[in-house]
Amino acid sequence: MAKKKRKTREQPEHVASAPASAAGRVQIPSWVPPVVYGALTLFLFRSFVFSRDMLYGSDTLALGYMVREFYANVMSGGGFPLWNPIILGGTPFLESLAGGDSLYPPSALLLLLLDPYRALGWKLVFHVFFAGIFMYGWIRRLGLSKPSALLAGLAYGMAPFMVSLVLVGGDGKIFVTALAPLLFWVTESFLVRGDMKSIASVSVVVGAVMLTTHFQMAYFLFGGVGAYVLLRTVLMWREGGAKETASRESERTGHRNGGSKSHRVAVTRFVIFVSAALLGAGVAAVQFIPAVSYVVEHSRRTATTTDASAEESRAYGSSFSLHPEEVVALAVPEFVGVSSGNAEWARGTYWGRNGFKGNHEYVGLVVLLLAGVSFFGGAQRSLRLFLAALGGVALLFGLGIHTPVWRLFYEIVPGVDLFRSPSLAIFLFGFSVVTLMAFGVERLLDLERKGSEADWVRPGRFLWIASSMALVGFVLASSGGLTSFWSFAVYRNMPDQAAQILANAEPFIVRGFMYAVVFAIATAGLAWGLRTARLAPLGAVVAFGVLISVDLIRVDMPFIETRDFTAFRAPDPNIDFLLERQREEDPFRVFSM
Repeated sequence: MAKKKRKTREQPEHVASAPASAAGRVQIPSWVPPVVYGALTLFLFRSFVFSRDMLYGSDTLALGYMVREFYANVMSGGGFPLWNPIILGGTPFLESLAGGDSLYPPSALLLLLLDPYRALGWKLVFHVFFAGIFMYGWIRRLGLSKPSALLAGLAYGMAPFMVSLVLVGGDGKIFVTALAPLLFWVTESFLVRGDMKSIASVSVVVGAVMLTTHFQMAYFLFGGVGAYVLLRTVLMWREGGAKETASRESERTGHRNGGSKSHRVAVTRFVIFVSAALLGAGVAAVQFIPAVSYVVEHSRRTATTTDASAEESRAYGSSFSLHPEEVVALAVPEFVGVSSGNAEWARGTYWGRNGFKGNHEYVGLVVLLLAGVSFFGGAQRSLRLFLAALGGVALLFGLGIHTPVWRLFYEIVPGVDLFRSPSLAIFLFGFSVVTLMAFGVERLLDLERKGSEADWVRPGRFLWIASSMALVGFVLASSGGLTSFWSFAVYRNMPDQAAQILANAEPFIVRGFMYAVVFAIATAGLAWGLRTARLAPLGAVVAFGVLISVDLIRVDMPFIETRDFTAFRAPDPNIDFLLERQREEDPFRVFSM
């Protein structure tokens, strides 16, 4: 009996129990999610996992490996580096962020256990795997069923907006993206339970996020979580108000519902959450506080931020934003292309407005369509609207000067004027869309069991209209009308070089829209199969999983490369010359061409 009471207490009123269609009719054993995520992760990184090569990342080769090797060598000798002599004639190791994620526990542990070049790859592999696990836990914490959580974890773990960062060596960005659902998960657990374990979990995860040293991504994540906590606090307060009203109406019976107590709980948990988050920040203060001083006062970036004119600072802050081309590419990844991926469609095909493009923001067309279904009924409407708002704001912010949103944040929110690359906020868009996708799957499974024909009309119409739009896009792309319209009306004054790249990339764009048609029709067809009982719920879950995997992994693959470490580490005549001079002369600087 005690167990039942505790379970009731831990289930907040805004969380509906999982529908019987999903929880009862589709049985997912607990071992399935980690096995599925592990198998897909191993498949994705097979060229690294089953070899002795190093995982390629452009920033890793340029600087990351050297610093990590230096750090690992000092640590293996029982010391800790305070000075980094390798770059810029020497810099403070922690203060200048030259050590990167050196204090981030998973990275430090792997560097102690493995050769540095293997550790750099394995830490990314592990985070891709655990990103799926964390998303699964977050969805289950919201009260959704195992099938919905399984597909959400799959979609998030294989998401190109995270996995594609491997090619550029964006380890800190991958870490924060992977930890995002974990922070939302432990936050919701605290708001529901309010015990010491959940308080400690919030502090630990906040500290871990900060120790990744990607403070810009951490800033965005904390903003999103803070907004979520405010929403939940308001909902708890409103629940208390409803209880007070009910209590007044039933005073004559002698029963009271404890509305004022709910108000106290809402305020208390908000205050405790803020305190726990500050405690987590305190854990990372040894890295964070010196780094803030460096970024604000000593970094070369002060020339484009704190010391720059207002116009120069805004130009710097809005650089490497998303553009309209990237928005289309959220559904058709081939549309905008990539500068240096390991596939024909992703090599030298970027014609957008940034200087280059080494990663991709693709969320997944199937994921987007299922997220759209979430708006046609179902539980937790307030949360679904919040996720739509969070994702929408993140996307509009990522578009930089193309919308007023970025400028509003830039002028009003402290710290935003120190950052560039507004497009980094896209991970919050992806997180929101994947969570909404879980609600969409839940809705379809719920309709399969108890939905009327009228209930099916709107989601079915939405999916078939989306399929029709994909077909129209394919026709326009095939005729050349789409790219002609784009260069005439959207991207005016396109440079000649970009226009030539766009012309060369047209076959890939046509192919991308063809894939979009196939995935959209397949998604609509699976929903139709559920509606007409031609497809069992378990079969639909498996089919959706296959669709999502194929859709995402086909985009991930060009961003996974390996290199022969022996060849990379072998000195060449230039290195031998510099080493000889280093032995014979005083310290000197080298300008690398």
